[in-house]
Amino acid sequence: MALQLWALTLLGLLGAAGSLRSRKLDFFRSERELNHLAVDEASGVVYLGAVNALYQLDAKLQLEQQVATGPALDNKKCTPPIEASQCHEAEMTDNVNQLLLLDPPRKRLVECGSLFKGICALRALSNISLRLFYEDGSGEKSFVASNDEGVATVGLVSSTGPGDRVLFVGKGNGPHDNGIIVSTRLLDRTDSREAFEAYTDHATYKAGYLSTNTQQFVAAFEDGPYVFFVFNQQDKHPAQNRTLLARMCREDPNYYSYLEMDLQCRDPDANAAAFGTCLAASVAAPGSGRVLYAAFSRDGRSSGGPGAGLCLFPLDEVHAKMEANRNACYTGTWESSATPRESRDIFYKPFHGEILCGGHAPGSSQSFPCGSEHLPYPLGSRDGLKATAVLQRGGLNLTAVTVTAENNHAVAFLGTSDGRILKVYLTPNGTSSEYDSILVEINKRVKRDLVLSGDLASLYAMTQDKVFRLPVQECLSYPTCTQCQPASGVHCRVSSDLKMCLTLPRWGQLASASAHAPAAASIPLGWAPGDLRACGPQGKLPDPASVCPPRDGRRRKSGTMPS
Repeated sequence: MALQLWALTLLGLLGAAGSLRSRKLDFFRSERELNHLAVDEASGVVYLGAVNALYQLDAKLQLEQQVATGPALDNKKCTPPIEASQCHEAEMTDNVNQLLLLDPPRKRLVECGSLFKGICALRALSNISLRLFYEDGSGEKSFVASNDEGVATVGLVSSTGPGDRVLFVGKGNGPHDNGIIVSTRLLDRTDSREAFEAYTDHATYKAGYLSTNTQQFVAAFEDGPYVFFVFNQQDKHPAQNRTLLARMCREDPNYYSYLEMDLQCRDPDANAAAFGTCLAASVAAPGSGRVLYAAFSRDGRSSGGPGAGLCLFPLDEVHAKMEANRNACYTGTWESSATPRESRDIFYKPFHGEILCGGHAPGSSQSFPCGSEHLPYPLGSRDGLKATAVLQRGGLNLTAVTVTAENNHAVAFLGTSDGRILKVYLTPNGTSSEYDSILVEINKRVKRDLVLSGDLASLYAMTQDKVFRLPVQECLSYPTCTQCQPASGVHCRVSSDLKMCLTLPRWGQLASASAHAPAAASIPLGWAPGDLRACGPQGKLPDPASVCPPRDGRRRKSGTMPS
């Protein structure tokens, strides 16, 4: 029986190798510009938010449903519902998708557009043409997203307690927006509030009337009891861009816990300027702790020239720094080397007003982990975290990032401004190695939503009007051992028996099958990381077709490799 198991496993591996053909990416093209992408991990269904449309696709990007969301009669200065007799400036206006999020426990989709002051709707995940909730007559309390197409909105569906579902939102403040920067919104009706109204009267932060800065939000994520926002802030006095990371407790209806601090991504070259603007961010757990991966850019006016860098911020360090900042403000203790002026300049009150630090007993931050009305809030600190880029690229931007991790190894998938997906192996010791570059669409910017399928087998990437499906790994296409391992070691292993580069699951199947086979038929795996004896003197792996012909019996031409 063990021998049969081994034989079946081996035949399955060889059959998979023989059936491969030249790489051709699945893609779907939209008639209008695409804005957002989301994938249901359970069903594999792909959802797209576009200008004036929503799309529902299967995992292979075949169209299942399409819904029109615009254009409609509107004007940014007018309050919905729009009536031509009341809004004389109204005209047919495009609806840009500002937010597209899934709520799998309730089997629904959250979508917000730029029309009608950024109001939102709930739709069925199984059929997006079925609208579960939509209300355009609730006034300002229902304005969620930015109605400015150039101002980003980010969000996160989560809960603040048993049974309730809420939407955490971060957005910049456009010239005709309602001024709300951060808010928590209901997703279900209550006795006194409709869906998309603020969770409580205090669950919003609004920019001051004479605000001296503007925000562009990049990402939202949660970690344990906390919600995080990553955003860039352009300060006017003095003129500078800052990348900020904000944190607050999920179960904090009053926002007493809101805290933000600077993040900086430095160039390894000490003479070059830091990468100043965060363009994309993602969170993964390569080992025992979670890590924030952030792609930053630098313009051509800075020393070091135009370029991009990828920086890593372990969330354990983020939490530790934030707690240290809370404690320092509450108790009025700063580093002894800081001058009184420097100490005062460390802390500030975000959005508006002055912060008053000090005067609270030691241990206040531990006693009130989510802040309190009697403690300083909201709290901002210029004393944040700095990291050195583990990857740099000159002359282009890294526009998207997502990371998959396994056994202390991580692979970053990076979208670029010239239409490529870079696959980068991130080692546990903080170095990186790019092992693949896939052209998705030449000179078309890869948009920020770069999403892995639930089974981690596919990667979905979006350009201006197309979404592509890429394989996460293509082990059989690597012709050398150095490409197979260690550069792509998180996904692939060299089989010393078949002399092929195999996916990690299939390599494990072969190892398991041989371990249970009779001694006379067992396969001596004998492979360990860095052992290239199976690869020949030049480190070359043979064409899989020379190991087993395709199922149709024909062999490939010498030198051609499947992908």
